Amino acid sequence: VSTEFSLSSSLYFVAAAVFFFAGIVKGILGIGLPTTALTFLTLVVSPLEAIGLNLIPMTVTNMYQFAKAQNIKAIVRAHYRFALIMSGLLMMTALFASSFGNNFIKLMISFSILLFCANNFFVKKWRMRDEHDYLWQYFFGASSGLIGGLTSAWGVPITIYLVMKNVSPRQFVDISGFLIIVGCLPVSIGYVATDVFNDSLLIPGLIGAVAGLVGFSCGASFRELINPDLFQKLVLWMFFAMGLRMAYSACSGYGIL
Repeated sequence: VSTEFSLSSSLYFVAAAVFFFAGIVKGILGIGLPTTALTFLTLVVSPLEAIGLNLIPMTVTNMYQFAKAQNIKAIVRAHYRFALIMSGLLMMTALFASSFGNNFIKLMISFSILLFCANNFFVKKWRMRDEHDYLWQYFFGASSGLIGGLTSAWGVPITIYLVMKNVSPRQFVDISGFLIIVGCLPVSIGYVATDVFNDSLLIPGLIGAVAGLVGFSCGASFRELINPDLFQKLVLWMFFAMGLRMAYSACSGYGIL
């Protein structure tokens, strides 16, 4: 009993600390809570446990963010293609996530982290034409579905899509909030059905959600005091190093390195 209590207490502390920091990152930059959380959680828990633990805080913080969105009907009308294809593939990949094993999930998470870094380092130079938007919605919607169900980080392709679309900061927050929330339902069904998310993660997840909201509020208040560009660069290089470490660990597990 004492061992179980110790393990539970440790997970509560880890969830609070990780999601508080992830919330600060999101509050300052407007993005990055799932990626930040996965980067640190996989240092102390299994990749499958990390993606399960990510579910509640990600849902709650994005609901809080999207509650302030403007012109929700227009957002839905403009991005329903993205939402539909993403949701269908999220359900499929979430149902199979547990069958791939920890090394594969770790490799996919590291890929998502490195993709997130590449987006912020390079993709800002890329732009899409408005007349091609619907085609990019299919592409990035499918990418979000395929990556997201296996990693709970379907926000990475969403971020790349919105950067290429060159939306305003306000539109970025509102549209990404909508697409992430839409994806939470199919992913939740898949993770619950396959026990990736179970009763043991409920309380840590709720603790993480509260910590994430507190961190988000702190980060938003720090936004005027910290140079966002410098903070972003520091966070990205940290992600890049940890993503490489995770990829190396996963490849070693397969006997490749």
